[in-house]
Amino acid sequence: MTVHQQESPSSYRRALETAHALGRADGCQAADLEADLEADLAVDLGPASVGPWCRGLDPERFAALVWGTAGGAAPAGVVLNAPLWYAQGFGEALARTPSRQGRHPAASTHPSGSCTPPARGRTPGPSARNAVPRPRSEPT
Repeated sequence: MTVHQQESPSSYRRALETAHALGRADGCQAADLEADLEADLAVDLGPASVGPWCRGLDPERFAALVWGTAGGAAPAGVVLNAPLWYAQGFGEALARTPSRQGRHPAASTHPSGSCTPPARGRTPGPSARNAVPRPRSEPT
């Protein structure tokens, strides 16, 4: 394997990256809606709470969504971690909004400069796995 070739990410990693991308997409949408609501009400809604539901699905169903066609039932690690990756992506997207700059630690540390949803502007669905960028190699 040369320096420029990378192994494709495992099904587990791909599922978690899909969960993160879905969280970012939903967070971007929520930030837009929240900004409109705050402007209409002239009130700060404060930080969003994080619960066990992702896209209206419980952890098992959300894991099945991001696991997709990888084969069989989603492993327990995906069931446990996919909601956390979703919440991380959601929080990062919210932190990127101008009204939240400085109120959330991820606002200044997220490597992405925009809130563009994955899949080239389309709302991701179950097939969003193909739109998730490959993981970056860690700096040495």
